[in-house]
Amino acid sequence: MRLFLERVGGFLPAAVTLTLPLAFLPAAADTYILLRASIAIAGACLGVGIALLIPPAAGLGNLRLPLAAAAGAAALAFAFSVSWPLSLAGSYTRYESLPMRLAYLGLMATSVWLLRRRVERDAVVAAFVFGTTVASLEALQQAFANVPFRPDGNLGNANLLAALITMAVPLAIDRARRGGLFVGPWAAAVVAMAAGLVVTTSRSGALGVIAGCGALLVFAVPRRFTVPLAAASAAAVGAGVLFILLSPLRALNDDPAGLRLHLWQDGLRMLAARPLTGWGEETTGLAFGRFLTQDYAGLVTFDRVHSGVLDVAVTQGVLALAALGWVLVVLFRAAWAKREERDVPALAAALVGYSVWVFFNFDWAPATAAFWLLAGALWSSMSFSPPGERAGVRGDKEVWRPVAAATLVVAAVVFAVLPPLADTWYLRGRADLAARADPLQAQYHWALGTLPELQKAADLGETDPGLYVQLGDAYLREGDRVNARRAYERALEIDPYYTPAREHLSVLG
Repeated sequence: MRLFLERVGGFLPAAVTLTLPLAFLPAAADTYILLRASIAIAGACLGVGIALLIPPAAGLGNLRLPLAAAAGAAALAFAFSVSWPLSLAGSYTRYESLPMRLAYLGLMATSVWLLRRRVERDAVVAAFVFGTTVASLEALQQAFANVPFRPDGNLGNANLLAALITMAVPLAIDRARRGGLFVGPWAAAVVAMAAGLVVTTSRSGALGVIAGCGALLVFAVPRRFTVPLAAASAAAVGAGVLFILLSPLRALNDDPAGLRLHLWQDGLRMLAARPLTGWGEETTGLAFGRFLTQDYAGLVTFDRVHSGVLDVAVTQGVLALAALGWVLVVLFRAAWAKREERDVPALAAALVGYSVWVFFNFDWAPATAAFWLLAGALWSSMSFSPPGERAGVRGDKEVWRPVAAATLVVAAVVFAVLPPLADTWYLRGRADLAARADPLQAQYHWALGTLPELQKAADLGETDPGLYVQLGDAYLREGDRVNARRAYERALEIDPYYTPAREHLSVLG
């Protein structure tokens, strides 16, 4: 059994990186994000569980304390969350909950522990590039079909495809420049992904690709060229930012660059109110309204600050931001020291590309899970100690290991299997079954529509102000003007510019 787990577990990271760009679930109401979020959580649970049962390929080494600190900071943010149910289940179509934040760290550890051979690391890169290339080709097909949305390659969001491309392009370029039998497919993948990036019209994706390719050069060239190339790469990214700000691209996709600057200012005010532990995972939509200084998008309510750094800070506090920064500093310092090793330049460059992209966006499972898997693959590709030392201590009497592995399987069922099952029932009009399978997801209780269920959805932390208007109307029909007023006012706390809530309050008097 242990030998079987060793052979299968080594290819688990590759399976996850393959499915993240490709998997979607037409049978569910949330077709694009939920399944990929479940894959990330299930991959982390199963991967760590397998690692508990077999000798790991490598130890975490200097990453042990930073990863533990990041996990502890996430748990601390949950403990002080303004909405525990929301931080545990995640908001509908987002799912950046405590389990998801821990899953990201688990995916990194999984790659370190399970990738024991070069062929397994190569499989991670090949699977990820292949999946992203297929998604890019799907985006091109959507563009030629004149779909009424930004081509996204069936990821549900064009910027998500762009994020995957920022990581996959440096990997494919590195493999193509090595030559060999498959140089043609690697080069063709670069062309397909570049075309896919163009049709997504993602400005942050373009900046990420520039940064990733520049980082590949810096890591791959002889040491005497690193400083001038690093300066040139930074200048190229800066020039790209200036070009976007000073050209018509600044208003591309009805998303002016100035909007992000105002959002970030409001996000800093939100951070200042709870700086250490933040407001709790996924709670931006509940609390951001009290810090908004203008009506950014009419009836659309912002539930993200749209900058990965700020989003982490406002939801998990500066403690989590510092811990995650510690992880990345340790990772990149090691990569820089061992940049002559075979896979280090490309994997490090992929992480740089995503880091630039996420600075203008926010963590989202289909892309962020791939980032952490590639980060683990990078660490596993660097040899720090002999295999005998890395294997750690194993003993037949360590009964806690199978118990912990079984617990992780249960967690995978609860957080990765039941939510997609619930959403398939939701699409079929069985919100009652959906609410039983995933009782913390407010969306399903809202869909039931009765006053008790609407109130339960509010108690679970629904971030859409429309729910609270509907809840106020339900109370009003019962003659309860006090609770109706409270519901309308809650809608305005979430979005102070939400017109329907203002109108209902005006009618109420």
